[in-house]
Formats: sequence, structure tokens, C-alpha cells
Amino acid sequence: MFVQRLVSAAVVTLVAAPIALLAPSASAGPSTIADCPAVAIVAARGSEQSEFLDPTVYGQDSIYISNGYESENIRGFLHYAEQRHVERHGTSLLAGVPVLALDEGVYPAALPIPALADDDEKLNVLETTRRAGALLYATPPHVLVTDATRGLRHSLRTGVDSALPFLASYEAETSCRPDYLLIGYSQGAIVLTAQEQALASQGRLAGSLYLGNPLLKPGDTPVAGNPRRGGGMLSPVPTTYLPVPAAGTPRLNYCVAGDFACDLTIGAAVDSLGSQGGKHADYFLGDQRSEHDAYVADVFAEWIATYNRGA
Repeated sequence: MFVQRLVSAAVVTLVAAPIALLAPSASAGPSTIADCPAVAIVAARGSEQSEFLDPTVYGQDSIYISNGYESENIRGFLHYAEQRHVERHGTSLLAGVPVLALDEGVYPAALPIPALADDDEKLNVLETTRRAGALLYATPPHVLVTDATRGLRHSLRTGVDSALPFLASYEAETSCRPDYLLIGYSQGAIVLTAQEQALASQGRLAGSLYLGNPLLKPGDTPVAGNPRRGGGMLSPVPTTYLPVPAAGTPRLNYCVAGDFACDLTIGAAVDSLGSQGGKHADYFLGDQRSEHDAYVADVFAEWIATYNRGA
């Protein structure tokens, strides 16, 4: 019962405070020039991903280098999608596609909750309970809740308000106005969902791909990964307080079964507490790839290929 109450408290920490996530508007940049990309990827990393921010070139002979703030999960996905496309079709998928990742100043990706396990640890229920008790003894629950809520609210508000101005700055600097393909992981999925309506109203939303999306609700489609429940951590929050996805544009949620962020169950939450995020942390890391990984990469590649064929 203690673990169940602890897990419930952790969920309440993230859903109790209503957060009105209304996407801001942004002015359009100058007209395109001959060597501008037809489509660009906008990437938003997950909570507390402040490491592995390596600037990266995707695609053989690409002239584009990211700022690194896509971080390791989205980076792993893009490398895999590029490699799979080259192996299947003999051509680069991403050589002509810039990756515009929301940096620290645009989107802090903050969620200040102390970790119970180190990166390489896998705790059992008893050890998870023991460490949780020690944490609550050292730091009163109301302090943990307050710090987490404030950090999350600030991070989301900053990201939601700053993403479109970030793209407007890119357009002003390059004189390019590409369409945008959104890739958000975890908290980043919330930030980018809030941009969909504005981009779609301009006819410039190429698609939306979200990994481990806390906004996912049971019955949402399309969803890859066969989640058991398919309801995310924020699914109990009234839709009045959440961003509304654009209608009629390509989209795909990838939610691995047992990912507490998008497939919330008591078991998934306990697993995440005892192993630095559980399955939620593992998207496109390591050497093994599943049939679901391949499906997501192929759907994404088709979105990009639509633009490559028209180049």
C-alpha cells in the first residue's frame, strides 16, 4: 500500500495543477530561396535531458548539423530512421532535412524530482520502498510536490511560448520557410502539441511524431507499440487545460507497453521509480530494435519522402 500511495502521489504531482497550454502566434518569415529545405524537423527532448547534447549530422553529405538538444532518444531514432532508409532504398532520408532542436533557453525540459535509482540500477519493490521512505524522511512531501510542480509549469510555459518565436528566428536568419515535422519525447511532446494548431493553420505542419507522450488518452489513434492501457500521466486532466492537436494532419504516437508516461499503471510506475524511468527511458537506445521501432521509422520516412520526391 505504501508503494501504491507513493506512486499515486507522484502522479498527482504532475497532474494536480491545471496548466493552460495555449500555443502562441508567430509572424511569418521571408519567402523561401532556391536552396532552402522543403521540410525541417523540430525536436523537443524529454524531462531533465541535460546530458548527451552532442551536435549531430544526420544523413550522408548533409550540410546541416543540429545543436544537440534533440538529446539521445530522438537522436537514436533519427540515426535509426536514416540507416534503415539507406539500407532499404539506397538513398539518404535526412541529408536535406535540418534538425531544429529547442535549446535550454527556449525550453528548459525541467522536472525536478529526485531519482531513487542510479542509471545502471534496477531496484526491486522492497528497495524502491526503502529509498522512497528515506527520500520522504529527508524532504517533506509538500516540498517535493511544490518543487516539481513549479519546475514543470515553468518549463512547459517557457517551451510553449518560445517554440514558434524560435522558428521565426530561424526563418529570419535563413530566409527559409519550410514545413515543419514535429518530434517530441516525453515532456517535449506536450510542448510541441501546443504548436500544432498554429502551424496547421499556415498549412505548414508536415506531421507529428511523439514518443512516450503523457497526453495520450485511451482510445487515441494512431498508436504504435501496443500499450496495455494507452492512457498517459496527464490523461485524467480535463482537456480544457491541455493543448489540442491539429486535425487532419499526419500524426503517430509511439507508446511502448509499460511506459508509465503514456501507458500508466501501478506496475509501470513502480518499475519507473526503481530503474530511472523504466521503459519510458529506453526509446531507441541500445543496439536492439523491435518491429514497432521499424514501423515508426517507416511511417516517419514516408512523411519525409513526400517532400524528397517533390524536391
